[in-house]
Amino acid sequence: MDQETEKAIELICQYYNREPKFEKQGYSFSKGLWLMGNFGSGKTQMLKAYRDLHKIKGVTIGFQSCVDMNMRFLKKDEFTNQIARFDGIKVFSNKFDKVERIFDDLGEEETTVLDFGNKVCVMAHIVSERYKGLKNGCITHVTTNLTRQQISDIYGGRIESRINEMFNIINLGSKIDSPDYRKQ
Repeated sequence: MDQETEKAIELICQYYNREPKFEKQGYSFSKGLWLMGNFGSGKTQMLKAYRDLHKIKGVTIGFQSCVDMNMRFLKKDEFTNQIARFDGIKVFSNKFDKVERIFDDLGEEETTVLDFGNKVCVMAHIVSERYKGLKNGCITHVTTNLTRQQISDIYGGRIESRINEMFNIINLGSKIDSPDYRKQ
């Protein structure tokens, strides 16, 4: 295990255990976790472990892929043949949501879908709505392979600007020689 991975695991454990050391390092318990870096660095597995630790305590943490969010938006009702649209994602974009939610692989999804001819970025909508509930305890976690610049280019400056306010940023696999743990 490299130092970056070890540090990430340590930070996630401090966050989970609400250790004062976490905040002394400049992080906050009122924010979610934003794990970013190369593919194969363990981001998804770390947040699945975080979710599973909560499950042991009887606490539910939602875990959804960003691709699935688009599918929920575009899903057709088998009886009415109507597309679910925002109703398909309303539980995930609820600014009053008290369930911590993990959105896995931001950037992997098709970033725009058509809604009555209008382009909609489903994940940008979800992040924006959850941002509105941040002060009310709406905690969001994200894994992504994208850089900050790519976030800005794809989702817009508004979403990129909110990252610092909504998330504790943890880098994994950010170095050129970072291991791809799937290949080992």
